[in-house]
Amino acid sequence: MPEMILRILSIIGIVLLILLGMLLLSLLLVLFWPVTYRVKGKKDSEKLTVTAKADWLFGLVRVRYAYPEPGNVVVKLLWKTLADTGQKKKPSEKKQESGRQTENAEPEEKNVPVESKASTEATDAEGSPEAAEAEGSPEAAEAEGSPEAAEPAADVELSTAEPTADAEESVHNKPFSRILEKIQNIKYTISKIYDKIKEIWANISYYAALLREEDTALLWKHVKLRLGNILKDIRPRHIKADVLFGTGAPDTTGYTFGVYCMLLPVLGKNVCVTPDFNRKVLEGNVDVSGRITLYTLAWNALKLLLDKKLKLFIKKMKAGRKENGR
Repeated sequence: MPEMILRILSIIGIVLLILLGMLLLSLLLVLFWPVTYRVKGKKDSEKLTVTAKADWLFGLVRVRYAYPEPGNVVVKLLWKTLADTGQKKKPSEKKQESGRQTENAEPEEKNVPVESKASTEATDAEGSPEAAEAEGSPEAAEAEGSPEAAEPAADVELSTAEPTADAEESVHNKPFSRILEKIQNIKYTISKIYDKIKEIWANISYYAALLREEDTALLWKHVKLRLGNILKDIRPRHIKADVLFGTGAPDTTGYTFGVYCMLLPVLGKNVCVTPDFNRKVLEGNVDVSGRITLYTLAWNALKLLLDKKLKLFIKKMKAGRKENGR
């Protein structure tokens, strides 16, 4: 019995070791196996064509892109398509969408507001023959000729009486009150602008002092080092290009060609750029390829995130925002 238990435990341990080894192997493959990429482009007077592809682990995972046809991104794992941005919808899906749109569409009568309905009913009631008869009846005429109906006219005569002296003074003082109100508004806006400029100046002075600190300078050096390592890893390994360009002006064409001459040691001999000083043109072929290692990206990003100077810099930035009321 004890031998049986020991044998079962040994088998379980072997299985766990195999699973752990497979997990470590897959992690190492993901981190250290590079992702290769290649981009090709061709530009002439009529059209522009671009093709791009990326492969990982002997083509186990593939990404393809083409412009202008088909103009979509396709991601495949072996023979299975994981994503396709240009995939057309099935007819059944289109029918379902059209059915939903027809269900959501309501008749025009339902969309009429309640207030508009009430107003139309009131106008119908006013324009009806019954309302006309009521207006033309003798009872309505007597009501109009009664003394009670004449009282509003007396009120109107009283209201049209000559204004008093206080009213005349208020009328004469109205322009001066408007001028004073405008002056107060101008003073208020000037004070608000002054406070805003003062706040902006305080922010600039605080962040300028923060950037001049020694820890910030050391952090910037660390950031440049990590970004340099990342760019060095993802930069193209092979560049081949034959380009004819012209900006339409001889001076700007010459400046651009001078920049190309300065970068020629970095670009290599496979990059050929020909300037055209007489016309505006951009034609040629470009072929760029390289690789990206996830280990380099993850390691440099992790080292940068674990830097204490970065945490201290973020903390000071937040403290400055709180002090300035933001």
